Amino acid sequence: MRKIKSKIDWLLITSVMLILTIFQCQKNHNQREPLSKSHYKFDPGSRNSGIQAGCCELSIDHAYSKESQFGWTMAPTSEFKRQELRKSRSEFTIDGVQGDKLGFRADIPSGKWWLTCWIEAGKEDSSTMHLFLDDEEIRLQWHPFREPAEPRKNIQGIYRILHVPFDVKDGHFEFILHGNNDVVRLLGFSLTPDPVVKTDSHKAMASIIERAGTFNSRENLIDLNNLIAAKVKTDPNDPFYQYWHQQIQLLAEAEILLNYMGWEWAYEKTGLSIFSRYHQAVMILDGLLNRPDVETCPLYERALWMRAKLLYWLGEERHGMHEIAGAQRDFTILRKKYPDDQLLAMYTGEKIKSVSFCDNLLNIDGAPAWSRSQFEALCRMREIAHWWVNERQAENGEFGGKIGDDVELLRWWSSLILAGDQTALRGWKKLADEVWKNPKVYKGYSKYALDVEHASEFISDTAPLMVLYSDDPVYEERLSYSADYFQSLWTGYTIYGNRLFKSAWFGSQSVDMDPPKNRDLEYNTRALKAVRFLLWKSGNPKVLKTMHEYAKTWVRAAMDTAKSKPPGLIPGSIRFPDEAINGDEPTWYKANMYWDYFDWTAHTGSMMLDQLLFTFKMTQDSTLLEPIDKTLQFIKTYDFVSEHHSRYKTGSAEWAVSHLKNESAFWQVVSQWRLMTSDNRYDDLLLKYGTDYLRFRLTGDESFLVHGCKPVLESVSYNRPLLTSEVLVTDRVYIRGADHLKAMLTGDGVQESSSPYFAVSYQDTRETMTALVKESSTTKLHVQFFSYEHKTYPVKLRVWQLDPGDYLMTIQNKVEETTRSIRINSKGERIVFDLAQLLCDVIIKKM
Repeated sequence: MRKIKSKIDWLLITSVMLILTIFQCQKNHNQREPLSKSHYKFDPGSRNSGIQAGCCELSIDHAYSKESQFGWTMAPTSEFKRQELRKSRSEFTIDGVQGDKLGFRADIPSGKWWLTCWIEAGKEDSSTMHLFLDDEEIRLQWHPFREPAEPRKNIQGIYRILHVPFDVKDGHFEFILHGNNDVVRLLGFSLTPDPVVKTDSHKAMASIIERAGTFNSRENLIDLNNLIAAKVKTDPNDPFYQYWHQQIQLLAEAEILLNYMGWEWAYEKTGLSIFSRYHQAVMILDGLLNRPDVETCPLYERALWMRAKLLYWLGEERHGMHEIAGAQRDFTILRKKYPDDQLLAMYTGEKIKSVSFCDNLLNIDGAPAWSRSQFEALCRMREIAHWWVNERQAENGEFGGKIGDDVELLRWWSSLILAGDQTALRGWKKLADEVWKNPKVYKGYSKYALDVEHASEFISDTAPLMVLYSDDPVYEERLSYSADYFQSLWTGYTIYGNRLFKSAWFGSQSVDMDPPKNRDLEYNTRALKAVRFLLWKSGNPKVLKTMHEYAKTWVRAAMDTAKSKPPGLIPGSIRFPDEAINGDEPTWYKANMYWDYFDWTAHTGSMMLDQLLFTFKMTQDSTLLEPIDKTLQFIKTYDFVSEHHSRYKTGSAEWAVSHLKNESAFWQVVSQWRLMTSDNRYDDLLLKYGTDYLRFRLTGDESFLVHGCKPVLESVSYNRPLLTSEVLVTDRVYIRGADHLKAMLTGDGVQESSSPYFAVSYQDTRETMTALVKESSTTKLHVQFFSYEHKTYPVKLRVWQLDPGDYLMTIQNKVEETTRSIRINSKGERIVFDLAQLLCDVIIKKM
């Protein structure tokens, strides 16, 4: 993408003037002659604002009369100018008029015409506007969008396109726009005669337009637009060229907005966010596609393809039912016309096996089943991650999905990097370093007070793991900012003297405590990921004291039974400073704080339980494990319930257990608790619901390891373009099951490496190495290796869990066994040994 940035810059300059400037208009409004049969464009707004060349001025007091031949029949109530949108608006669309109802009449020759309007989207995601043409209501088939989670405070900076045909039979035409639930904000409109093919020149151009409008056409729309513009310049009164000039330019604008993706430079150019740009593109395409003769329109297929892609990725991002349904509607139409197209098949749900180098992996005798599954999964994951680094990543680290979402792409990369992948590490480091310098980040955290999910991701998804990947002290220093904010800005003492976050909306400079934001919730622990890694690496006693205080507050809340909450379960939220469970909400489980991922059902307490487990690891305060113990008792009592929570009363014990049994993140934390504590009281539950890796550790049955690799292989073996080249939103590139690989390789199976539980990682290894942690504690580490390379090569281990001291290192294979004494001095100690093409066990045991 970065290679075509200069071309896109040029496209922006040539296309930002969305509306043509060659329309003809009667300049003498008092002249009684009819308007000439041409192409009219009206620029409503203030007399003091600029009027785009070739447009008719249309102030709010310009009423229709026979003398003027055009004007308002229902006048606007006011004018507006959107100067703040000057980067994305032309002189024509920068201003407009508004009112509850707007009516306009023009005296124009009889025949078939087209009305095109530019109307601001306003405050509505699903428009309730009504259009009437000569008293007949015309249904507006504009695509509805999912409403934002937080209430919209401002008018959207985008506009919809209305494009409809009408017949003039008696020399005049009138339209009425009724805002219904919102005000009508009209930026401008045009009237164009139907583009009838009359000449050989028209016929030749129509053929080119038809070719450009087909599915997967490679015709350059800007070049085509320039070609038609030259024709318009030669004959400005030819309605055929005027009409298609406008249509092609609208299609080109939509394509440009799609191709801008989420690059930061595109925001600087347009002043519009990635999703505003995508919504704007859809709204333009709606105008091109919502016409009665759409299936015979030459631009139909190309416009439909663009809209389908945009809606698909918006649906992936927002999970909006309208976006998802709209994408499948459009894709299905295209697939019926092109049934053999593989990309359309992928978008409509068919699984297409990806052609891959990994299809030809060596099947070496003696390789255990777990190794073969891990080897293939890592190979296919590596191909995808390397594509992003080598093909998409820009010099500033971006992947093109907006930087706040690009960081989420890294969430499944840790398995690769902890196994020694240098390409993935290079990409991660480049993004992490650039995020730190990004203007949206100030002194180590989001510059602005946003909801914690969006504010925390800049740092939480990039900085913490760098202290494992690199010894450079700068990365540990970067984590200290979050620790300072945690102690002095984000948290405070309640009226009962307990430490809590003051809100779930905070940045590096401020905290937003407006209700209902003034509550702590488990999602706030994502902002503490940097603090946990800092504490793990440094052991800072001041940070540990603050972390311990915070953990104890949540233990008390978990054991509380307010609002019929079962003891041990993590409540949806705790209000600051009175510690009211879920504030004034009637239930214990629904936070009702705008975003549904703040409710208990989103994570069932797993994020907070991870926080408590890590704090226990650092303090050995066993009271911090009471919520885990109590919750497991609770599940054991109600283990008879079905996993279909809809069968039970919402909020009931059965309902809660049904959710817990289904939540993989909960069982990842509990599985890590089992490995850390060796507490076997709930092994019967863990063998039923625990992670595949834990079940292997408890039983030694390697079939669990193979089973755990299946979701990864399912994710990476099919529909590769939907994980790479087709992606428009980078935070929706999911690799299910990547945490299982991380568990096999490092002994840490908690999702997204929320807290550091690693027993081991690897450096300077080769892609032919596979590894399995079979045992891990503070005094012993047992890792089994298998290499798919004929030559012996060195492997560098970094041990993270072993206590300092003297150890005996044993290397066993079917040929020989060797031992040597080693000294562990500190966390992350490096140990090197030679790995041959044999099944090899490395056991490091305290002497």
